[in-house]
This record gives sequence, structure tokens and C-alpha cells, in this order.
Amino acid sequence: MNGIFVDKCRKNFQSSVVRHGERGFSLLEVMVAMVVFMIVIGSVYGLLQVGLIDRNRASRRSDVLKNARAAVHLIGRDVLNAGLGYNKSGAIVPDNFVSTRLGLPADADAERDVLTAVVGGNNLFSNILDGAARTDVVAFAYRDVGFNNGNVIALTDAAATSGDPASVTLSTPANQARNSRVYDLYLVESQNSQVAVMATAIPTNNRSIVAAPGDPLTMLGINQPLNGTGESRSVLKKCSTPGEDDCMDYTATVAKRFFWVAYKVKADGTLVRMIFGNNSGATAAEQIQEMPIAYNIQDLQVQYVLEDGTVTENPYFGTNGASNKWENFNLVRQITITIKVQATEDDEQLKRPETITLNATFSARNLEYDAG
Repeated sequence: MNGIFVDKCRKNFQSSVVRHGERGFSLLEVMVAMVVFMIVIGSVYGLLQVGLIDRNRASRRSDVLKNARAAVHLIGRDVLNAGLGYNKSGAIVPDNFVSTRLGLPADADAERDVLTAVVGGNNLFSNILDGAARTDVVAFAYRDVGFNNGNVIALTDAAATSGDPASVTLSTPANQARNSRVYDLYLVESQNSQVAVMATAIPTNNRSIVAAPGDPLTMLGINQPLNGTGESRSVLKKCSTPGEDDCMDYTATVAKRFFWVAYKVKADGTLVRMIFGNNSGATAAEQIQEMPIAYNIQDLQVQYVLEDGTVTENPYFGTNGASNKWENFNLVRQITITIKVQATEDDEQLKRPETITLNATFSARNLEYDAG
């Protein structure tokens, strides 16, 4: 009897244990667990999204800054070179030559222009990245100190080219023009004047350089005709009497090859470095070359600090009542470059491309200290 009772109690206990072990979570517990799980997952996902956005933004900023810094570095190098071995006063060129080549407003007078070591124009060009902004242009001239082993070319005479009275043949001592090439830019410098010209021919005897009108700096060439009149005549004409104007005294005249480069932003936002002449091996049509150096440029602004401390965006208009002359650019002592670059992709939070502005100031020391 006792055995039957014990066995019955054991079965009841086992049944109770089985029923108790089969109990699950209630609906409320499941819902609370799901809510907690969703909150945790949502928080983790949010943090991951923030990290991803920050990483993408940092990557884009790095690309944009690399783009802008490369451009600023290249411009800064030309700022530092500006005026090196060049004439401190600049070089004479035809009227409106500088304006035409750089896209500046034409000057009102009929006098020849002066190609100074620094030339700039303010708020001239628009682009598709910012229709409201107008970008600047800036150009630099400096001697090619590596040309002809650093030596100048002595010039002894100037005369009309045989069969072409408009062309000028510049004579040199034996073999001094051996390193000269067609389409080289030269600063012809004497005691009484200095003029910029482009070589259009180098005779095989290596004893002369020819500068003829109609050179590849199209629309308005840099060479003036020897048989012209007034301001349209070449300043390379040999002076017949001491003290004569608009001519060269060839008793101590030299030719220096020089670089002339300019920076501007094109309509599609590409910042280009324009190279005028000196493109050896290139055709006449390729003597104005545009080298892209940065993309997605929204704005380019240039400020000039003059020798009296004045800060201006356009030295051509003068300061303190000075007249509007190209020579005012010779007063520049520092140049500040401001580039605004736009990212190529939309920012995930801003829903538009991010824009980064980069500023750099460079000393134009050669304008002050180089005697030319």
C-alpha cells in the first residue's frame, strides 16, 4: 500500500515538473524584449551611419583640399618667381595686347601697354558652379634662368628682314642664337628701353633672331611691324640719334628668354594654367596652352598688398589718386590667393555639395629686389 502511494506521488511530481518546464515567455515579455532589441540595434545603426557619413565627409574633404592645395602651391611658386631676372619696370607690348590676351577690359588710351611681372583682373569670369560669383585672372612673367646656360644673348643690331620690311632681324655675335627656338618669348633690354617679342624664325647661321608681325599670340600679336607708324611701330627700331624715343640703342642690348603664365577659371569650373609661347616642338596654333590644374573651382579671388601697405583687388586703378597705369602692378609686394572648391558629391546631411575655402599669402619679393 505504501509503495503504491509513493509511486503515485512520484508520478504527480514528475507531471508537475514537466508542466512547469514547458512554460514560455508571455506576450508582454516578448514585446518588451523586441523593443529593447530594436532600440539597441537602432542606436548601433545610428552610430554606424554617423561614422560612415563622417568618414565619407573626411574623404571628400581630403580630396577637395588636395585639389585646392596643389593649385595654390603652383600659383604660389609663380608668385615667388614673378619678376625674377625680368625688367623691374616691365616690357613694352602693343596697345591692348595684355587686355586681349587675359580677357581684361580694354584701356581707353591708344598708348602701348606694359607687360609687368604681375598682371591681374578682378571679377571677370563666371562659371556653372556659382552663377553669382565672378572669378579673377592673374598672370606672371619671369626670366627662364636655365636658358642658354644662364647667359643672356647679346644683340648688336636691328634691321628689316630681307624681303619683309615689317619684320625685324636682331643680329647677335657668332653662334649666340644657337639655343634659340621659334616661338620663344624674349625680353629685349637696352639702356633706354625694353620690349617683349616672340621669335618667329631662327636663321640657320645662329647669328640672328627674327621677330615678325602675325605671331601665334593670335587676335593681337606681341610683335609690332618695323615699318609701322606711331604707337603701332616696333620699338625694336634702331635709334639713329642719341636720346631718340621709341627705339633701341644697341650699344648694350641683350635678349632674355622669359616665361609668361596666367591662371583663370573656365566656365566649367576648371582652373587652368595658361602658358604663352616657349612651347618648343608645338605648332603655331599650340603656342597658347591651357593646363588643367584643379577642378570644381567655384571661385578664385586675388588680393594685392602694395608697397605702402594698401590692400586692393585691382592695382591697375591705382591708389591715393594714382593714374590708371599697368605700372601700378610694380608696386605689388604680397599676393593673397583665395580658392573656393566644391565637392564632387552631395553631402549626406546637407543634401548639397560641400564647399571648402583655402587662403594663402605669398611674397612677390622679386618685384622689389630684382633690378632686371
